Amino acid sequence: MKVDKRTALVYNPIDSKIKKRTVQTKLEKISRDVAYDFRSMIANTASRLPEKDYLVYKRGGGLESVTFAGLEERVRALGEAFLEMGLSGERIAVIGETCPEWIITYLATVIIGGVIVPLDRELSPEAICGFIKKVNCKAVVYSHKFSETLEGDNTDLAGLDYRIRYAPEEEEKTDPSRPEKGVSSFLDVLNFGRKLVEDGSERFDDVPVDLEKVCAILFTSGTTGTSKGVMLCQKNLIHVINSSYQCTGFEESDTIVSVLPIHHTYEMSCGILTPLFIGATVCINDSLKYILKNFQLFRPTGLVLVPLFVTTIYKRIWESARKQKKDKFLKGGMALSQALRKVYVDPRKILFKSVQDVFGGRLKRIICGGAPMPADLVAQFDAFGIRLCQGYGVTECAPLISVCPEDDNRPGSVGKPLPGVQVKINVEEEEDGKEIGEILVKGPNVMKGYFDDEQATRETFSGSWLRTGDYGYLDEDGYIFITGRKKNVIVLNNGKNVFPEEIEEYLGKIDLVQECVVVGRKGEDDNIVVTALIYPDFARAKEMDLGDDLNEIGGVIKEKIAELNRSLPSFKQIRGMEMRRVEFEKNTSKKIIRNKIQ
Repeated sequence: MKVDKRTALVYNPIDSKIKKRTVQTKLEKISRDVAYDFRSMIANTASRLPEKDYLVYKRGGGLESVTFAGLEERVRALGEAFLEMGLSGERIAVIGETCPEWIITYLATVIIGGVIVPLDRELSPEAICGFIKKVNCKAVVYSHKFSETLEGDNTDLAGLDYRIRYAPEEEEKTDPSRPEKGVSSFLDVLNFGRKLVEDGSERFDDVPVDLEKVCAILFTSGTTGTSKGVMLCQKNLIHVINSSYQCTGFEESDTIVSVLPIHHTYEMSCGILTPLFIGATVCINDSLKYILKNFQLFRPTGLVLVPLFVTTIYKRIWESARKQKKDKFLKGGMALSQALRKVYVDPRKILFKSVQDVFGGRLKRIICGGAPMPADLVAQFDAFGIRLCQGYGVTECAPLISVCPEDDNRPGSVGKPLPGVQVKINVEEEEDGKEIGEILVKGPNVMKGYFDDEQATRETFSGSWLRTGDYGYLDEDGYIFITGRKKNVIVLNNGKNVFPEEIEEYLGKIDLVQECVVVGRKGEDDNIVVTALIYPDFARAKEMDLGDDLNEIGGVIKEKIAELNRSLPSFKQIRGMEMRRVEFEKNTSKKIIRNKIQ
């Protein structure tokens, strides 16, 4: 580790050691252990595991699947169709629920040299059309649920040549003719491409691969505030896929349930593309309402989640145990398990079968990222026999920056930087011997810039380093610890900095707290007061015979906060509390939208 006390702490890990075993395909020599580009990656997996299911999903009242060979056939056909339709190099938007059509569109667009523009299905119609116009998309592939938004008479999308709708009830056209400009069905476009392949077209294979060319534009809040289009290239995505393969422990034998919104690069890179490279099966969760039922159905061995899902499931486990009067047994079992494991006896599969059954009985690991996570959850899930590893990333890094290795999973840390990725701390303060500052990143995962916004791009880079907007520190082994977001920090009148995320983690351990946000409120004499905004766990309050009276619930929480304050430095202590009856508004990645809090 190179240390410069005046400016920064830098950690530069050794480049990855990858064994290269090559196999011959009809395209080129490609490695089983390294992804080079999307086209060869798909061909490689399809040649190794042609009949294995890649995607399993609900449709028409039953389960359907797409094999790895079936995926390659569809991607090739759609790519040939897009090329014949003049969409090579063009921007193509995609919007809708997670499904094979979405994934096929993404892959085909990138492989033919186009630019995929994934859109959030929770956006307003005005925002959807606005983003399509902003980047001048020539085509959009969308779920039938967006027909009114994208096909209506009031839609001002004059530059959009093709509107390709996918719907479960589509029927095959007998004549796979070239789609006209305007509205077409996904199946018609796909069958047109299949006819081209049948007639001998090989344009899909002839498109040159340019790993440095922009291949995706993702709209995000960005590291500097307002919505921007993050421009990623294949090099960014491929590096994350290879690193995810090395660092997460996922294997060909794994079954992963896709839960998070697919337009997020975290889900796409780690939950969809990495399994495609590895040869793992991805089962699609069709609704958050049925997530636990779908765990029972698909029986995952691995999950890619955000902390809200992990903490919610964890609370449900204990809530269920309390209702069944088994919470004392569960606590006793955890103590017994810990003692037996010290003498190399592992009883977790027997003691915690009921917990494992919540996830279908086969779950081995959860990769968690996207927001701060309570440090003690790692130990809690390990006690149940489930590895919980935290990762860290931002969309501008495609998105992965670091992952906790399974063999040294340090609670509270988001892990070591990916192979080939450098992390630098711009030190601004010191607390308890930790040098804290903004986290900067450099490496092959870092974006090309923001679409059509040179000023924002300049502001987000410090020389060749990407400014993440996150504050944190590095330990002596290069593990990253995040203390909070730069824009969220509360600056007290005495100049001390309070990171609300740290205080929120403590509050989250209080039994009656369902959600919380810590803010700085102006008090008497204009002093900044550290204040907790709390949405209580009404179900737990009912179990405790507190009813739904906020004053009564708040009184119990206030006592717990007083206990918490005794363990905190005086400047971090919570001096104000506000109770609320409604949940905090969240975005589609289930993060609380702080700028909408009054």
